[in-house]
Amino acid sequence: MYAKEQQASDLRQEMAAIVALLQNREVVEKEFCSPHVPDSEVGKVQKHTLHDHIDQDAVDMLDARVDECLTQLRAISTVSSEKCALALRKIDAIAIPAAEDISVTWEGVEAIGRLVGESQDAVDEIAQDLESMDHHCDQLRDTIRDLELEGGVLSLDDYNVLLHDTNEISGIVADLDEVLTAVRRRADEINVRYLQYSAFFDESKRRFAAVAQIAEISKEYVQDVADGQTQYGSLVSAVDVVLEDMWGLATWYRQFHSAYDGLITEVHRRRQAQRELLGIVEDVRARLDALHTEELRLRAAFVDREGPFLPSDLCPFIQDPPPRFTVEEAGDAAQFASVQSHETRYSKIASTMGADSHS
Repeated sequence: MYAKEQQASDLRQEMAAIVALLQNREVVEKEFCSPHVPDSEVGKVQKHTLHDHIDQDAVDMLDARVDECLTQLRAISTVSSEKCALALRKIDAIAIPAAEDISVTWEGVEAIGRLVGESQDAVDEIAQDLESMDHHCDQLRDTIRDLELEGGVLSLDDYNVLLHDTNEISGIVADLDEVLTAVRRRADEINVRYLQYSAFFDESKRRFAAVAQIAEISKEYVQDVADGQTQYGSLVSAVDVVLEDMWGLATWYRQFHSAYDGLITEVHRRRQAQRELLGIVEDVRARLDALHTEELRLRAAFVDREGPFLPSDLCPFIQDPPPRFTVEEAGDAAQFASVQSHETRYSKIASTMGADSHS
């Protein structure tokens, strides 16, 4: 936007300078056509300048078109800026969760998998121990039942069986306690990791929700300004076209000012050529008149001397006067008449033309 305004400003300065140059260049040669009609009351003609021969309306129209396009561009830029500011305010109003020092890594996930696997192995081991304990308990119950059937008399073999089963049960219970302790430790570690990862995922969900809101606001903003941007591009293209036309006019008008200097030189050259031609023509006319007069005298002398002795039907044309030759101008004869009266003035214009063109 700024670049286009700068280009328009530079062009307007250039055009204003050229128009002022043309307005200050007066056309003093009366032979040049002036668009002004003489004032009947004053009896004078309005000052005639090169500016009278340019299309100022076209310049004003192009300038107005540039101003109109730039005004519309500023309006679109203002609306777009306001919408952008509104979108930024909406984004600033979105509560984005603060980042917590929680990280989820693939190694951590694999560690949870190992803990779960170890816990599953411990559960299988507990099941085996419980099965073994059930087996020893069954043996104890069988032994006690046999003892009751035999009258309560405990043999040495039955005692050894009861003692062995009792000792085995104590070892199994100790193993179960150790395995359960390990299972609890793993469960606590899994729970801690679960809470950490749950917090991480909850935070991620909130962040994703905030990002989704920002994306929706951004989408609405882009949709709102899309039509304006299309119009903006069209206006920029229109400004480029008008500026190009104005640069063309500015170049043409500056060349017109330079061509006027050449016109003065050419008019002066033609006047000099016309003067030379007029001198030749006048000389030829004088010589033709002299020759014609001499021919008249010679013919009259011959007729006076020899005519009375010649029959009239022998050579009838001998009495005819000589033909008369004239020189005719092709073009505006009035230009020849004004050569002498304007010769001095055009000589002065031609001599000062170089200084005037550099002023």
